[in-house]
Amino acid sequence: MGKEKIVLVGNGQHARVVLYNLKAQGLYDVACFTTHDPTLVGSIYEGYEIGGTDDDIDSLREKYHTNKFFIAFGDMKKRKKLYEYYVSKGWEAVNIIHPNAVVSDEAKIGRGVLIECGCLITPNPIIGNNVVVNTGSQVNHDNIIEDHVYIASGVILSGGVTIKENTLLDDGVIVTLGHTVGKNCLIGAGTVVAKDIPESKVACGNPARILRDNEQ
Repeated sequence: MGKEKIVLVGNGQHARVVLYNLKAQGLYDVACFTTHDPTLVGSIYEGYEIGGTDDDIDSLREKYHTNKFFIAFGDMKKRKKLYEYYVSKGWEAVNIIHPNAVVSDEAKIGRGVLIECGCLITPNPIIGNNVVVNTGSQVNHDNIIEDHVYIASGVILSGGVTIKENTLLDDGVIVTLGHTVGKNCLIGAGTVVAKDIPESKVACGNPARILRDNEQ
């Protein structure tokens, strides 16, 4: 019996990363990629067909005989919207976890989650839906990672940290023990978060300094 097929939503640089981890995991085959550009439909991306646009997902389900999907782009302004749109149409998000990631059996993981090569997920975190944990990042004990969070490469989240929904932590961010980053935040590369960050802020530096509001 063949592997289940899934639709990868998007066809940019991040889609290559998703494809790499998907192949390493070995649980699914790619049905097709999608695009926001109708002129690309029918072309080939990384050896697979771009099967349609995200405005035509009912046709995609019929054509490829699957309702499994994964959000394969990194744009924070669009990830949540498209994830919720697919789910509202009866599609089922899958998880992609690289076999060289270390993931505790006690971790509670939602749907549509990417955990890349070299990541460490220690006991008892809660990871929501449509979350990305990029290469070499650490999600430590008793963390709460809400839905639609994007964790870039080399991020370290100490114990008891909360990252609220729709927030991006750029490369190398450190959030120290017990602190919270509010929803809709952007935390710049290399930032050390040693105090709580309110929602909808852009912050960077060591220690973190709030620069401005994060307009959505």
